[in-house]
Amino acid sequence: MILMYCSAASGQSSDELVQKCIGEIYHLQFDSARINAEQIIKSNPADPKGYFFDAMIVWWSININKENTSLDEEFFKKADKVIEVADRVLEKNDNDQNALFYKGGALGYKGLVYSIRENWFNAAEYGKEALNLLQEAYELDPGNKDVMFGVGLYNYFAEYVPEVYPVVKPLMLIFPKGDKLKGLSQIKETAASAKYAKNEARYVLAYLYLLYEKNYAESEQYSLSLHSEFPENPLFEKYLLNSYVGLGKWNEARSGWLNLIQKIDSGKFGYGSRALAREANYYTALSFLKLGQPLEGERYAARAEEITKQIDPENESAITAYINLLSGMINDAKGNRSTADMYYDKVLAMKNFQNSHQEAERLKLERFKQ
Repeated sequence: MILMYCSAASGQSSDELVQKCIGEIYHLQFDSARINAEQIIKSNPADPKGYFFDAMIVWWSININKENTSLDEEFFKKADKVIEVADRVLEKNDNDQNALFYKGGALGYKGLVYSIRENWFNAAEYGKEALNLLQEAYELDPGNKDVMFGVGLYNYFAEYVPEVYPVVKPLMLIFPKGDKLKGLSQIKETAASAKYAKNEARYVLAYLYLLYEKNYAESEQYSLSLHSEFPENPLFEKYLLNSYVGLGKWNEARSGWLNLIQKIDSGKFGYGSRALAREANYYTALSFLKLGQPLEGERYAARAEEITKQIDPENESAITAYINLLSGMINDAKGNRSTADMYYDKVLAMKNFQNSHQEAERLKLERFKQ
């Protein structure tokens, strides 16, 4: 991700400027980051690194609000500029590590944006080209922990993603075989000892342990360190609060999600995603339910339901199913059995997400009990 391509910084002053720019990106201080990226470009217009960080500012604008597609073309344009500048360097020296890093990064992030948009063919095409460059860079300097980060990311996801998203399995035939355990080890090694990629590796580890490994204690460790250092970043905060949910730390979860809702309602920069608002209201209501206060969570469940009708009108997401289950349980707690059954029946009419159908059937039979 961002930091895996930073080892090109040449000279102490340039290195300090790069580190400052990276920190500002994580703090969501995009205007300041853009000024520093422009300074890096002006200091050496033939070096792709300044263009890369300029593109990363747009990437993080996408990353904190993935439902907004309006920045995609701007990002692709900036990523293509990185590739163009890197290609000029590689025409003179096809073993230039800096150019390989930044071109690989730009291609990889283009693939990542396409994967967010579920354009799997383009995601695979750009991902394969990025991987080739990463492997080439790794062969040139296998001791570089920042390069190892990119290799570790590939090793992990190349094995895991086809298991989670069967639709991509045919596309993975063009890729080398992955090794999830090796990839996880490489990312952890990066987090421990890389020069530039430590924070980025912590971010990825928080994400992997939360969503894929279901190791919530590890996710809490990494996301807490990130949130403490970058409290303005909603993704780090969200991962920490999701870790609390996974660990059953319901008091911490309730307090944290309520605080996050305040940031959303106040219009705090970076907290404008409807998906984040839906998640925050759902988990606040769930926390109240788990703490034996289902009625206190009712208005948050209602708000989550309102938002999910806007985001997911076709009722095709897991969180929509679980919002309906939660609303059913709250109505059971109020004694509104017919309304509760209406919500349970909504779940049964949807696709079965994990155990959503079984849970709806159980609740209709046994009812929710505080």
